[in-house]
Amino acid sequence: MKRVRPIRFVQRSLLPLGAACVVANGVREALGAAVAAEAAVRLFPPARPDAQGWSVILRDARVYALCGPSADAVLILRTEDAAAIAAAAFGERESVSPALSALECAALDRVMAILAAQFGAICGGAPRVERMTEPGQLATFFELQIERPVRARVGVGLRRDPVPIPDKVLREDDLADIPMTLRARMEIGRMPAAALASLEPGDIVPIGGGLGRAALTAAGRTLALGEVGVSGNRYALEIL
Repeated sequence: MKRVRPIRFVQRSLLPLGAACVVANGVREALGAAVAAEAAVRLFPPARPDAQGWSVILRDARVYALCGPSADAVLILRTEDAAAIAAAAFGERESVSPALSALECAALDRVMAILAAQFGAICGGAPRVERMTEPGQLATFFELQIERPVRARVGVGLRRDPVPIPDKVLREDDLADIPMTLRARMEIGRMPAAALASLEPGDIVPIGGGLGRAALTAAGRTLALGEVGVSGNRYALEIL
């Protein structure tokens, strides 16, 4: 017996999984270099938590803001995760206390700045990083679980899914010096099919009504209409 479930709509993140994978790989490499140890990072795919979910994610969390031209993001560290990463910065494999000293806070901030530089695939360029107390409204969330050299989780929140920004937008001035091939196509009149089929090299085809109207084209597109004639010793087209 088949069971029919009621329809429901679920919000899904539009952040490309490939972009999150690029960030995860960058974080793994940067973290390993920062703590001088082999690192392993597991990625949990992007999602869109509801208000209650965000409340749990941000509760008693240490938050770093990342500002870039494509998107703004935040790095979210729970107390135990911040202590674990701070311990790794000093070559330790587990934290002694969740309360961080001033020296441990400074070391943690440096490590997070190194990790923040890996978010170019999402934020664009090299995002600016700074501590913040109130992250504001967030939309997309994914998580990086560090499995070596310590066990910790780094949450990533985005205010919106990123919008790609082209490196440069073409303007009319950028195309002004590009040479183009122009053609003038002129109607010379009507001719019986038999006469057209009998044409041979050297034959002279009369132009009905004298000079004719022509179309100026480039790449198959009509740019202007005019009249074909002679100016000095050269054929010419007068734009009408």
